Amino acid sequence: MLGLESESWQTYKRLIIQVIPHWKIFALSVVSMFLLASTEWVLPALLKPIIDSDFDLSAPDKLMLIPILLVCLFLFRGLLSYSATVALNWVAQRVIYDIRTKMFDVLIRLPVTYFDKRSSGVLISKFTFDVTQVADAATKVVTVLVKDFTVVIVLLGYLTFLNWRLAIMLLVFGPIIAIVIKSVSKRMRLMSHRLQESVGELNNSVSESIRGQREIKLFNSYYYEQGRFSHAANQARKFQMKVIRTSAMIVPVIQLIVASAVAVLIAIALREQAVSGMTKGDFVAFFTATALLLPPIKRLAGVNEFLQRGIAAAESVFILLDTPTEIDTSAKTIRFEGAIEFSNVYLTYDDKEVLFDISMSVRPGETWAIVGRSGAGKTSIVNLLPRFYSPTKGTIHVDGKDLSSYSLECVRHNMSYVSQNIVLFNDTIYNNIAYGSQTAFSPDQIATAAERAQVSIFADLLPDGLDTIVGDNGVRLSGGQRQRIAIARAFLKDAPILIMDEATAALDNKSERLVQTALRSLKSGRTTFIVAHRLSTIVEADQIMVVDSGRVSGIGTHDEMLSDNTLYSQLYSAGFN
Repeated sequence: MLGLESESWQTYKRLIIQVIPHWKIFALSVVSMFLLASTEWVLPALLKPIIDSDFDLSAPDKLMLIPILLVCLFLFRGLLSYSATVALNWVAQRVIYDIRTKMFDVLIRLPVTYFDKRSSGVLISKFTFDVTQVADAATKVVTVLVKDFTVVIVLLGYLTFLNWRLAIMLLVFGPIIAIVIKSVSKRMRLMSHRLQESVGELNNSVSESIRGQREIKLFNSYYYEQGRFSHAANQARKFQMKVIRTSAMIVPVIQLIVASAVAVLIAIALREQAVSGMTKGDFVAFFTATALLLPPIKRLAGVNEFLQRGIAAAESVFILLDTPTEIDTSAKTIRFEGAIEFSNVYLTYDDKEVLFDISMSVRPGETWAIVGRSGAGKTSIVNLLPRFYSPTKGTIHVDGKDLSSYSLECVRHNMSYVSQNIVLFNDTIYNNIAYGSQTAFSPDQIATAAERAQVSIFADLLPDGLDTIVGDNGVRLSGGQRQRIAIARAFLKDAPILIMDEATAALDNKSERLVQTALRSLKSGRTTFIVAHRLSTIVEADQIMVVDSGRVSGIGTHDEMLSDNTLYSQLYSAGFN
């Protein structure tokens, strides 16, 4: 009935393994379903003596026992049904929870390159849509297989007891049903894969429209976004309908096969020799039991939809779970002094070389400015330091040791990163400053960091002060205020290496002066890398490195570069910004 190929069967087995931690509750549901299914034959069996007696009222005590047994039967079946349903859904929700948490644990540890190549909507759909399909395959499919398969076996056994010749005729149609199910399984799984992809595109369209709602208004691009969303929604609708049509087709086809089998049985049963030895009660019980076969066979045919959807979703989920996360070499964390050396470093990204033969030697406490035209590779250089990317060739040494020999935790513990695109969480100013280290610092230390970063200047004017909710990505704050919160994080972290990537590029003059004041204090005593376009942040640097098309064009002080480096002179003359 499953219609699974070898690879799909391996996927499904791996999916069922997710249920093992909750095997006791799952076993309760399976036993309840088995017992429920095992009582299916009792109803036609209760009808048999009534028919055989021709409703003979001369033995009322015996016949009146049947209605009492009927009530007891359905009471017992009701308790079993409740137990099976609640237990199975508890397991299903636990499986969803377990898989989601495992996926999230993997997701947040994946390398930056993984997110560079995938949209957020597609990733979100794995958590919202795919996982629920997986749970259906892991639990609902088992419900149908255990319960309805047992019903079919029990009823076939009862039919064989009543008349084995007629019962054999039903079994002849089994292989035909199996062939029909197998023929549509591959198409069902393909359509399920495409449905998942279309739902991911739908989520991505919504996600981007929410994130870019200001741009949509400014550029009056309502119709464009409506078109994008309409296309994504229509694709999801089309593939959903293809899945539904395929599923809807298989059930009536199998019902027709079973009905044909019943018709043949009736034709045979009407021949006297076929039913010889059967009482009227036997005859009615036989065809009542045969009629009871139709609903479980229908459900067994329909379960293929859930199964193929679940396998397609499981493949998507397991691809994420099997994606290699960032490899950490050790758990040892030390504090860096801040000496950094690049030796002939190259970087290839998406089969394209973006950095060529980068070399520089930075002493502890020095401030280096990295300048160049847009797209020259400035950000790529500083992204190598926290190991967001790894050099294709060459080495980076920190305090005389290869950067890759330190654990990721150690490397990132020793670095603070302040960029132009600040990420704030929909939480308080206080918690955003203390992000990732709420338990490591006291409220006084967090308040001090806020004061040193000039956050207190605006926070003290707010009704809730540092307990003010900043909104989605700090939407309730200005750009300068968000920037200062990021600087406060860096003050609190107190890392020996500071990276500032266009930290003041989008600020007005007043905001920039406040941020620069905070940055000057923050840079003190730290090895600092500044990627900037503003002269005010560059001329104070100990060394300036000019980058042109991924190569070092020159290194020196401001005066040296102004006199010796043509590109720097051009950038300086243009005022950078």
